[in-house]
Amino acid sequence: MIFAACFTNFGPYHLARLRALASRLRERGDCLIAYEMAATDRTYPWQRPKQAEPFDWITFFPDRVLETLTFPDCATAIVRALDRDQPDAVGIVGYARPESMAAARWVRRNRQTAILMSESQAVDRPRTWWKELIKRRRLRLFDAALVGGPPHRDYLIDLGMEADRITLGYNAVDNAFYRNQADFWRDHPEGRQGLPVAPFFLTVCRFAPEKNLGRLVEAFARYRDQAGPDHSWDLVLCGDGPQAVLIDTAIKRSGHAEAIHRPGFLQADVLSRWYAHAGAFVLPSLSEPWGLVVNEAASAGLPLLVSNRAGCAPTLVPEPEATTGAQFDPLDIEEMCQKLTWLTLLTEDERRSMGGRAAEMVSSWGPDRFAQGTLEALDLATRSQRTSRSLPLEKVR
Repeated sequence: MIFAACFTNFGPYHLARLRALASRLRERGDCLIAYEMAATDRTYPWQRPKQAEPFDWITFFPDRVLETLTFPDCATAIVRALDRDQPDAVGIVGYARPESMAAARWVRRNRQTAILMSESQAVDRPRTWWKELIKRRRLRLFDAALVGGPPHRDYLIDLGMEADRITLGYNAVDNAFYRNQADFWRDHPEGRQGLPVAPFFLTVCRFAPEKNLGRLVEAFARYRDQAGPDHSWDLVLCGDGPQAVLIDTAIKRSGHAEAIHRPGFLQADVLSRWYAHAGAFVLPSLSEPWGLVVNEAASAGLPLLVSNRAGCAPTLVPEPEATTGAQFDPLDIEEMCQKLTWLTLLTEDERRSMGGRAAEMVSSWGPDRFAQGTLEALDLATRSQRTSRSLPLEKVR
């Protein structure tokens, strides 16, 4: 069997998932073809040197930036590749991008198997009835789905997909990499060089409105005002994006600019040093389909303070509070301040225990879980008898 999967652009976590899936497929005597639309992406400028991989790596536009591609470019490229490679099953990310819908329709026309890979949840953004109706129709093109966790499964069920055709495990990173790198930098004599005095709060995200960094800066300023500079941690904001200037302005106005650090967008190997020496990880997003940086921080053994809007929160930051950390309302600045204060007042042993439980919990949600979930979805799809196969293909624009 040939299984194909398509992503817009391969980052480190895509490659970790694809390697695990290719390994599982090889054990079955099957193979994996992995497509990416473009080699570079302005939003996430990953560096990932090509090397020998256990799957066929095909880049449709190796000399183009993802954001410069038109909808017809993407749709035409995927259809040509599928016509050439004739896969038996295709893993398709979402139902919004042009290559995703073109691939889903190709699968339907050729009577093969379509696996939806989704991380959408109901709380991501306001929902309108007519858009939800379009999604319901598009879901009919898929035989099964692989999603992140329970909130994502519940959303697909609300849209009309049967629960017994949905598996979990889509959102995974290379846990072993972040765990090993954190251990290395904690023991390395130069591991703390150039970093603020530990412990510190660490946030890693794109500087965009939905990441809610302005409220985090305000909550952190309240925390510093209450605790005093001699008894409080610093804050590190890793990343970059369209709101970088606004965030810099908020930092200056906070009154605590000396305690807030902006190292910029960091590649995974450099970022792991910040994970190694942070005291806790904070993600304040207003909208966050999953939050893969939480996986990374958990793998590095950090306690977690995570917005209750993040899709990963029920899985990686479960109740009761202090299991791996705590959830908070991202609109409530005072609650955010209280969580920062609460965590810093814990003993080092208590924080270390929370970080250990976070690492243990996320270990069940790594690349192999992605591979296992994909194969479970494939088996569910091929075993089930889809009555909709006999229906004419609907064109959904």
